[in-house]
Amino acid sequence: MNTPEMENLTGAEAIGKVKELAEAARIGMMITRLGSQPLSIRPMATQKVNEEGYIYFLAVKGADSVTHINESPDVQLVYANAGKSEYLSLYGRGEVYRDQQEIDEMWSDFVKTWFPEGKDDPNLVIIRFKTETGYYWDTQHGKAAQLLGMVIGAITGKETDDSQEGKINV
Repeated sequence: MNTPEMENLTGAEAIGKVKELAEAARIGMMITRLGSQPLSIRPMATQKVNEEGYIYFLAVKGADSVTHINESPDVQLVYANAGKSEYLSLYGRGEVYRDQQEIDEMWSDFVKTWFPEGKDDPNLVIIRFKTETGYYWDTQHGKAAQLLGMVIGAITGKETDDSQEGKINV
């Protein structure tokens, strides 16, 4: 049986993988209320991932995501870039704050769709997520190469899996 290459990442390598996969997927599913049922899940647009591994989102002060993080900062993020067979699951802590300069830096026409009051809206806040741990799955050469490899493997009987997966510890 074909098995993916295991590569657990820490420190700068882990942050690089988080940045690569989160920015490629762009939209992640943010899960809050981790200790309660049902979990609260919503799509969130990643605004940036910095060199320290923090992931930034914009939200409205009264949104469930903001309320839940203020109650309990435990957050799970899940990203899927199905076109490239790249997946990422992260656990960490969320923090809510407002910094107009950072909002100005993250503002774009894409963001304006969700925040029609504009970047100066006093109800616009930042959610900053700090990755603690996670897991990733990806292919080194993309989905098309993976599918071709599967066909070749089926014909030749040789393993052709170029996928990687592993734990992430930041």
